[in-house]
Amino acid sequence: MRSPSRKRILVTNDDGVHSPALRALAEALAPLGEVMAVAPLREMSASSHSVSLFRPICYEAVGPACYGVDGTPVDAVIVALNHLLAEQPDLVVSGINPGANLGLNVLYSGTVGAAVEGTLHGIPSIAVSICSKSDLPLDAAAAFAARLAKWVLEEGLPPGVTLNVNIPAGWPANGKNGVRLTRPAQRQARRLVLEPHDSASPQSYWIRERIDPAQLSADSDHAAIRDGYISITALALEGADPPSLAPLERWIRSFGPPFSGS
Repeated sequence: MRSPSRKRILVTNDDGVHSPALRALAEALAPLGEVMAVAPLREMSASSHSVSLFRPICYEAVGPACYGVDGTPVDAVIVALNHLLAEQPDLVVSGINPGANLGLNVLYSGTVGAAVEGTLHGIPSIAVSICSKSDLPLDAAAAFAARLAKWVLEEGLPPGVTLNVNIPAGWPANGKNGVRLTRPAQRQARRLVLEPHDSASPQSYWIRERIDPAQLSADSDHAAIRDGYISITALALEGADPPSLAPLERWIRSFGPPFSGS
């Protein structure tokens, strides 16, 4: 029987239930409570807040307290909250995503979308990303996520607020400056462009992001990552009251560089 004080934590992602980053996150959170992993069966990056309304959703067990859902990250959270979990969890953590989710890219992110779905259900929720697809210090990033998760479990979050965490590439070696509470980079700092994919096929392109450093405010998430800080951005749902982030600001001030993982 579960101890009344034992916390329940749902972990998910948009990279698939077999992702090593999901496993690292679940293992780091295990000392904080009972962890269940429910995530898409295959990679669903950039799926935003997409939900499958026009086909049945199937799931399968892939390990102890670990399930794969044939759907989007939001589908996975919905299946977990409405079927797989006997009780509502105390926390949802989505990640760890290989690749940044900064600025307006949060609107496209399946990692962030899954966390926001938790927030919509009234559950404190966190999205965690590393700003690299190759230099992935998973254990250190998972340790930071667990430290933040512990604080959220103890202190809670304002209603309608999701925390979006981005960790610099090469961290902690390159993350010498601690943590910043940030805002999403402004729209004018970013544009999407087309790059040719194959010179032999003029109708084939990549969509790429371009950031204008001159347009970045000092308190933006992009600026924090550029300067070697971990970025924590409070994303508020439309219609939510302006959040009071004083407790989180105090936690960040007390944090202090460098982060040791302890």
